[in-house]
Amino acid sequence: MEEKLNSFFQPQRQSKTGIVLLFLYNVGMVIKNLWVFIILFFVRKNKIELWMIILGAIVGLLILIVFAILQYFHFKYYIDEENEEFVIHEGIINTSVTKIKKENIQEVNISQPFVHRFFNIYKLEIDTPGSSEKEVKISALTKQNAIDLKKYLLTETKLESSLKENIEVAEDQEVEKLRSIKISTLSILKYGITANYIQSFFALVSLLIYGFSELTNLLKKVEFDTQLDYDTLESRFLAFSIPVILGIVVVVIIVGILINTVRTLIKFFNFKISENNQSFSFEYGLFNTRNSIVNKSKVQVITETQNWIQKKMKISFVKFLQIGKNEEDEKKVAAVPGINNAEKAKLISTIWNKDPVFENELKPNFRLIIVHTFQWIVLPLFLVFFIEKELFINYWFLAVIYVVLAELFILISFRNLKLFYSERFIRLKSGIWDIDNRTFEVEKLQTVKISQYFWQRKTNLGSITFYTSAGRFKIVA
Repeated sequence: MEEKLNSFFQPQRQSKTGIVLLFLYNVGMVIKNLWVFIILFFVRKNKIELWMIILGAIVGLLILIVFAILQYFHFKYYIDEENEEFVIHEGIINTSVTKIKKENIQEVNISQPFVHRFFNIYKLEIDTPGSSEKEVKISALTKQNAIDLKKYLLTETKLESSLKENIEVAEDQEVEKLRSIKISTLSILKYGITANYIQSFFALVSLLIYGFSELTNLLKKVEFDTQLDYDTLESRFLAFSIPVILGIVVVVIIVGILINTVRTLIKFFNFKISENNQSFSFEYGLFNTRNSIVNKSKVQVITETQNWIQKKMKISFVKFLQIGKNEEDEKKVAAVPGINNAEKAKLISTIWNKDPVFENELKPNFRLIIVHTFQWIVLPLFLVFFIEKELFINYWFLAVIYVVLAELFILISFRNLKLFYSERFIRLKSGIWDIDNRTFEVEKLQTVKISQYFWQRKTNLGSITFYTSAGRFKIVA
C-alpha cells in the first residue's frame, strides 16, 4: 500500500485543531501568571457587580480566542531545499524567523501530551547541540505529518532523495517489525521497585520537612503558638525504642518506593524500540506519549546502570548520550528502563556494529582509599569537633556510625572503580550501589587529559579525564 508522504518544501500551517490548543495554552498562561489576582478578584467579588464579572470574562475570552487565531495564521514552517534549512515563521506583533541547518539537528522528538489526545494531534520538538532548551516546538501536527517531518529532518542523505527513502522504509515494514523490542510492563515494574529508592526517600523526607515548614508559617499567620521546645522534642524522639525509629524509616522508604514505582510506570508505560536504517525510535508514556530518536552515528557514550538486585533480576537501565547531550540532564537523555541482558546486548551491538571487547584493565592504587578517608571522614569530623566540640562529644555514637558507613562506602567504591580499554573501546566502571559502566569509542574522543597534584608526583599517581561531545568523564588512578 502506498504511504501518503507530505512535502514540507512549501510553507504550511499546523493542524486546524491547533487553534483550540493555542487558546487553551493562552488560558493556562494567564492563570499561571495572574492566579494571585484572580483569587483576589473572587475574594472581593462582593464589591463588584455581577454583570462586570461576566463582561470581563467574555472580553478576556474573546481576546484570547483572537490571539489564538492570529498565532495560528502567523505560524508557518517549511524546509528550505536549496540551503537545507528548517525555517519557522512565528509571532503576532513581533514576528521572528528561526532557521536551523539540517546538519545541526541533533534530535527530533514527537510527543502526545494528555491534552493533545483529545484532539488527536501531536507535538514535535527539534533540538540542536549546545542548546539548553528546545530550539523549535510545533504544538499541533497530525501523526502522519509529525512522522514524515521527523524522517525528512533526520535522514543523513540529501533532501531530494528523502521521498524515495521513506517509500523504501514503508515497503520494508516487515523487516522493521523483526527489529523491534517491547519492554514488558513487568520489567518496567521491576525497574521501578529497584531503582532510585534512595532519591525517593530523601525526596519524601524533603517534602515532609517543607510541608511542616509551610504548616508552621500558616499557623503563625493565624496567631497560633508554634514555638517548639527542641529539648523536649529531642527527649521525646529519643524515648522511642530503636525498633520503632527503624520502623518509621522503613515505612518512609516503602512509601518512597511505591511513589517511584507508580511514577516510573506512568512515564515509561508501553515502551517500544523500533530500529530504522540509521536510528532507533523510542515510544513510551501512559498519559504523555513521547517519541524520541537515537541516531546511531551520533551516539557518543552508552551508560549501563545496574545494582545488585537488578543484576539478579537480569535487568538494566541504559542511557544513550548523543552529541551535545549532558548525562545529568535526564529529561533530554534517551534511556531504556528495565531492559533485559539479551535485549541490551542486541541493542548495543547494533549501535557499535559489534560487542565491545576489552583486553586490558586498569585499577586504582590503594592510596586512593587513604585520600578518600581523609577527605570524607577525617576532615569533616575534625571540622565538627573544632566548631562544636560539645555536640561532637554528646553524639559520639553518631560519629562512630558515620565512620563505619563512610569507610564501607569508600571501600566498595574503590573495589568497583575500574578502567577497561582496547584498541577501539574504553569503559569506565564506577559506583557504590548503582554501578555505572560508561562505554565510548576511542575515535570519538576529543581530548584525553592526564593530571597530577604535587603530592602525587612521588607516587606516580594522577587522574585521567576523557572529553567527548557528550561531556567529560574522569577516573582517579
